[in-house]
Amino acid sequence: MNTTIHRLGIDGYQRPRKTYTDTLQNVDVIKKKLDGYIEIPEDEVDNLQEGVFLRYIKLDAKTGKERFITGGVLLRVNPEYLLIKGKDNGTFSAQRYAYDAGGAKIFTTRFFKLLNNEEKLKIKLGDMQAKANEIIEELEGTIDKQAAEIAELKAIIRKLKART
Repeated sequence: MNTTIHRLGIDGYQRPRKTYTDTLQNVDVIKKKLDGYIEIPEDEVDNLQEGVFLRYIKLDAKTGKERFITGGVLLRVNPEYLLIKGKDNGTFSAQRYAYDAGGAKIFTTRFFKLLNNEEKLKIKLGDMQAKANEIIEELEGTIDKQAAEIAELKAIIRKLKART
């Protein structure tokens, strides 16, 4: 197995007419590809640990549209880009921002980190806690409604007893 890291584009990479990534550019496919990933807020990208697997959505300079990229393993975080190792140990830069011709920032790349088992369990626990809280609120509402009905019935019974 070749473990030499090489820079894509410098080492003679020839882009095919239609790439695998080109086939992934629809919402349903992207949702499937991001299953098990969590979006990293832009202000937390600098804190990403090397070795984490990332996917991302960037602005395609040619089309002006968002483009999903399957990504790879994070090697290094820089202020303007992330260095990523893809398949066959090829490395490439994922630009963190896109700028217009005047140098104004027009887009921030969205990065998604593959969750490890502990993170998946924490999210699942959080979802279960939220659902439990929802059920508790619903039950408390039912209890309050029933307490009001009981109070009404007691008042009716008191009135009936007072008449007799």
